[in-house]
Amino acid sequence: MTILTAVSEFVEERIVNRRPSVALQIGTHLPMWFIDQVKSSRFQSVIRYAAEKSPFYRRKFQELGIDPRRVKTPSDLRDFFTASEDLRSNPIEEFLCGAPQIAFETTGTTSARNKRVFFGMQEMESMARYGAIALMHLGLTASDRVVSAFDHSFWVSGPLAREITRLVGCLHVEAGKIDPGEFYARAADYQFNVILAEPSWLLRVSEIAKSRGTWPMKLLLVGGENMTEQTRRYIEDVWQVDMIMEYGQTESFGAIGVECHQKDGYHLNELNFLFEIDQPDGDGYGELVYTTLTRKVMPLIRYRAADMTRLIDAPCPCGLPMRRIAKIRSRKDEMIVCGMGNISPWIFETTLRGVNGISPDWQIRVTRPDHKDHVEFQLELTNGEDPSLVSDSIRQSLRSQFSDFWKNYEMGLYELDFKFGAPGTLRQGRKLLRLVDLRHGLVDSR
Repeated sequence: MTILTAVSEFVEERIVNRRPSVALQIGTHLPMWFIDQVKSSRFQSVIRYAAEKSPFYRRKFQELGIDPRRVKTPSDLRDFFTASEDLRSNPIEEFLCGAPQIAFETTGTTSARNKRVFFGMQEMESMARYGAIALMHLGLTASDRVVSAFDHSFWVSGPLAREITRLVGCLHVEAGKIDPGEFYARAADYQFNVILAEPSWLLRVSEIAKSRGTWPMKLLLVGGENMTEQTRRYIEDVWQVDMIMEYGQTESFGAIGVECHQKDGYHLNELNFLFEIDQPDGDGYGELVYTTLTRKVMPLIRYRAADMTRLIDAPCPCGLPMRRIAKIRSRKDEMIVCGMGNISPWIFETTLRGVNGISPDWQIRVTRPDHKDHVEFQLELTNGEDPSLVSDSIRQSLRSQFSDFWKNYEMGLYELDFKFGAPGTLRQGRKLLRLVDLRHGLVDSR
């Protein structure tokens, strides 16, 4: 056993596998050099493991002339990365290194085909332990009353929340992503003091609570979408409590990082991931890339997150030693996360297919004129078609083909707008950008 391997095992056996409260006390005092040693050991191990067990990685390393035994740092992998398209275009068995016990899907971005990601139950428990430590750092205790309102359809957040709260030992009720009005009516009797949800859904609940009344709250934790600081302040003013953001992906098995009460970037889960910023610009912003360090069922090597951010190396006043990344500035691919859900051009291509009276040129603009997202259809009318009939046809198409997006609309999580022009007014150049995010304040100016 090497010294690095011994250090790695010490972390799991003597720190993480203890009670979350004990692990939190120890973890806040880990020096960064110690964390770096653990990451180095785990990185080298997962490269060799993936090369041995995964047909995809074994083939790719051979094609590029990479000897896994000589890989010490990410730079030794040269220009090799794993992209989301790799998960779609290759049989999933190519990535599996162990027997899967649980699986989730992540919605398509530039493709209608979802990505499937597989895990083991032990990996679920391990990630939940780190999640429990993070929430206890935010103040969660066994005496708190937690309600989660995440959609459970093929999504990781709900099951992970269940396991995290089990480890903390607190009361946990799974409401699911029900209508915000129904949630408010039923939740008031429980007097929950912690809510886990998506920002746009919680915004609607907060609008209801502002008019009907609130109850004492300890913490609001949100994930799954970006949001403006204006929206955060509105929700916090309603409930008179901090609203903390979590950042993650299904591919990462949930949390990549979470804010502390300073709300100045996401503290990274550095014992389970090795993070890189690919091709940073002059301000340090580039694409987030991560390698899973502890996964045995479906490890991912240098996975492109498609999110643009930067590392914050300055120590945080909260005392956690883990580095932070800034709020996500933009997506590298064509997906936009908003109150409607995870939307991308193919969704609107499908919705508009067969709608009479419009030209092939169209654009979708996501705006936020107040504190709610607006999804605006920019369309060109042909043959003098009645705009109201076109709008009704599009609504019906969206309702029948994308029930989840329509459900979010019925719950008031976003607004639908329509603007019409004459043929030829939208296309100003050779290429028409189909999906545009015009929400101000989502870009982190730090």
